[in-house]
This record gives sequence, structure tokens and C-alpha cells, in this order.
Amino acid sequence: MATGGERSRRPSPERLEQPQAKYLLFGSWVVLLQGALIMLFLPILVFTTKQDIPPADIAMFGLMGVLALAGGGALYVAKRWTWWIALTATVTCSAYLLSVEGLTKPREAYVATAFAVVAVGLLLLGKPAAGNTEALALASAKVPFRLKVTATWVAIFFILAIFLVLSDLDREFIRENFRYIAGGLKYTILLAFFAIILATFLALLGALGRLSHNAVAYGVSGFYTSFFRGTPLIVQLFLIYLALPQIGFNVHRASLVNILTLTTFVAGVIGLGLNYGAYMTEIFRAGIQSVGHGQAEAADALGMTYGQRMRRVVLPQAIRVIIPPTGNEFIAMMKDTALVAFLGATVANAEVFLRATLAFSGSVSNRLESLLVAAALYWLLTSVFTFFQSRLERHISKGYVRTEVGGGGTRRRTLWLPAGGGGPSGGAQQIELELPDEEVAP
Repeated sequence: MATGGERSRRPSPERLEQPQAKYLLFGSWVVLLQGALIMLFLPILVFTTKQDIPPADIAMFGLMGVLALAGGGALYVAKRWTWWIALTATVTCSAYLLSVEGLTKPREAYVATAFAVVAVGLLLLGKPAAGNTEALALASAKVPFRLKVTATWVAIFFILAIFLVLSDLDREFIRENFRYIAGGLKYTILLAFFAIILATFLALLGALGRLSHNAVAYGVSGFYTSFFRGTPLIVQLFLIYLALPQIGFNVHRASLVNILTLTTFVAGVIGLGLNYGAYMTEIFRAGIQSVGHGQAEAADALGMTYGQRMRRVVLPQAIRVIIPPTGNEFIAMMKDTALVAFLGATVANAEVFLRATLAFSGSVSNRLESLLVAAALYWLLTSVFTFFQSRLERHISKGYVRTEVGGGGTRRRTLWLPAGGGGPSGGAQQIELELPDEEVAP
């Protein structure tokens, strides 16, 4: 039984569940974001501006950032007077930047003022919960994890947006060249599509060779993976595009020169396919070996040939292990298509990166705008394919993930993974792996 002293130290439910604590929590986040924003942009503003900023102003600007960080962090101390520190910190930052009209531009002061207005409003609403760290922790725990992740992403995008605004981007240049640069997406996707088909075919052959007991097949696959994994991709592209035609010249065969003289698109597909096929060989080998030996023994008992066993038994099960890393390789390949730009191409058939470099070739002052557009397009492209890859992984794992709805609106998931060896009776072993619970939609 708890003593009277222990009972008095236990916080009451009313103290733990103060509704004002959520406003205090959000207020602390805003003040911390204000300080982080100042500290993040301090070196950017100092080293990129053309103005001569006095060292005293730079020091004061940094001090305001430290003050805001200290004020936001002080709210997590179990003292009621920390509320006044946070309020003073955010108001002081705004007042200072307004008084000096920003370190370089007045817009900096306006941004700080906007932060201060939001922070003061939230702090005033959350003042009754000041010093109540238990209520603050409870309010933070009640915020869904996904909402916190979303808020983090929003804060990052907000910081990037402020950086872009303060960078004085040439919006007219972006509007004029965006459609032209985005037109290269078609060639980027086509390059990656044909290259991944070639890489998949080579990876399958390489994996079968690595698992083969034939010395020639094992040696050829070993040399292939060793060479193309051991040399840079850009060197391989130039070897295929520039060095191969020299073989025809050296042997004085015009027909061979014509055969080995490739377009940049074909050279890019072959180079990317050979390089990624070497890396994917190990992925395919690991996927095939993940299938239990009992499966192959059962296929042999049914009288299947090697080809039938691989086609009907082993590969359908191995594909579940192969798909996720292969999807990652395809996404990485789409970004590596930018290396094909170094080979050169016609303006009409240029991919995203080459179009971006051509866009700012006439105006070197617009390099930032052009490359930012290219980076955004690559990011958008990989995000779209990442989404579809996750849906494909979920679809092919349906037969291996057991879903069980439990209490509290959660779903328990169990993943069955094949073990490396056979069971006591010669069958395939499986490992039961508990996955984290996921919420069930009401």
C-alpha cells in the first residue's frame, strides 16, 4: 500500500491531462523552429550576400538564434517561469530583426515576426500548463507519429521555401525553361526502362552461372561481376561509346566500325544495363538461394527438369525476395541516367540533366534555377516509382504475411520467411517473424 507521502507525490489526472498543454507543446516547437531557422541561415546569409555586414550585427543575429533555441527548450523544464523565458525569446528575436530591418533584407524581419505572432498566440493559450512537464509529455505522446513526421516534412519544406525566397531566384527563367527541361523525362524513363530489362536478363544469367557447377559458366559470370562492379560507370560508358569504334579502325574493317559506332542512347542503355546487371547478379543469387532446399528436392521427386524446376518452383518464390532490391536498383538507375549526358546528345533527344545544362549555357547566372528544376524533377520521378514499388511489394507479400486484427483497433502482422535448410522430414523450413502493429481504419 502506498504511503501518504508517496500518494502526495503522484500527479493527479487533472494535472496530467491539461488541455492547454498541447498549445504549449506547439508553441515550443514554433520557438525552436524559429531559432533553428536563424542558426541555419546565418552562414548562408553571411557567405552568400554581396553586402558588407558588420561583425557586431552577425554576432547579434546568431545570439538571437541561440536565445530562441534556449527559450523553446526551457519550456521542457519543470518550472513555471520558463514560460516567460520562451515568450521573451521569441519577442526579442522579432523586435531585434524589425529594428535593424533584417540582417540583409527586410523580409527576414517579416518572417521572424510571423513566427513570433504564432508562437505568442500558442504560448498564451498554453500558459496554464507552464512547468507541467508531465502534461507536456502526455500531449506529445497523444500526437500521432505520422502527424509528427508530416510536421517535420512541412518544416523542412518551409525552410527550403524561405531559402529559395531569400535567394532571389529568377522565376521568369524557371517558367520559360521548365517545360523544356521536363521534356527530358521521357528519355530518362526510356533509358532506365530498357537498361533495367537488359540488367535483369544479365543478372539472371549471372546468378545461374554463379550457382552453376560448370566451371566455364562460373568463371564467365565471376569475371563479368568483378569487372563491371570494379570499374566506374562513367568509364564504362566512355569505353562503350568512344573506345569500341577504335577496334574497327585498328583492324581496318569499315563494317565493324559501323557496327560498333553507337548512338548515345544505345550506348547509355548498354552501359547502364551491364553495370547494374553485375550488381543485380548478387541480388538474384541471394533470392534463388533463399528458397529452401526442400523445394528443389520436391521438384526433383516429381521428375522435373532443371529448367522446369527453376521456372515453376524456385523463381516464383525467389521473386518475392528479388523485387524490393531490384526496385531500388531501378530507382538508382534513373538517377544515373544523368551520366549519359556526358556522352553528348542531340537537343531533341537530351535527357533531364543535359537539358538543364543546356538551359543555363546561355546565361551562367541562372545555374541555380536550372539545376534546382532538374533536381526537383528527379526527386518527383523517384518518389512516384517508390510509391508504386511499395504497392508491388505489398501485393507480392500477401501470401506470406498473416494479418490478425487484435483489440484496440490494431492489426498484428506475421511474416513467414523461408529458412536456408530443410526440415527434419526434408521439407522447407520457415521462420515466423512478428512485424510492428499497424492501425486499422475504423
